[in-house]
Amino acid sequence: MVILWTALAVAAPSWPVLTVDEQARFDRGDLVVRADTSTPLTRSSGITRVAAPAAVLWRESLDFEAKRGESPTLKAMEEYGRTSPDDWFVRFELSVFGLRFVIHDHWTCMPATMTCTWVQDPTRESDVTDEVGFLIVRPEAAGSAIVFHSEFASKVWAPGWIRKWLANDQMVNIMQKLKERTERKAAGG
Repeated sequence: MVILWTALAVAAPSWPVLTVDEQARFDRGDLVVRADTSTPLTRSSGITRVAAPAAVLWRESLDFEAKRGESPTLKAMEEYGRTSPDDWFVRFELSVFGLRFVIHDHWTCMPATMTCTWVQDPTRESDVTDEVGFLIVRPEAAGSAIVFHSEFASKVWAPGWIRKWLANDQMVNIMQKLKERTERKAAGG
């Protein structure tokens, strides 16, 4: 299994193909959220345009300290290892409606292509399994765009409505806060 996750971490993610409806929403500047909780794996993607240069969006998407203040579920975060400026390990502690989750991630970023992938760190205990994710930032004519994708299976029992909240509402919160912060920074704020 570790070999599979390592291969996924190395493989460059690609921009998702949008449906006609999703493309119309994306073109209007609306947030497109894809969420699937129909299996034990919770999958969620957020795709949106941002009125800021790609370099600013890239920097802000990796500002973990800013994310701490924006997410009511993120209770603690600690970088516990780094093999290079673009390859690091992070422990996240989340509290979701009274349920506590600890997740250990291995992040690998490729600044030249503005992509990051992450996988669960198999050397540390986590409250999730099968975790993978990625983000892609791309320049656009009038700013930039981002896709943020996450999938995991929880070891902690959670009712279906919590999984749906994580896949939908939490993704909306993450993407809206990132967009607002990035546009504010690009405007000099």
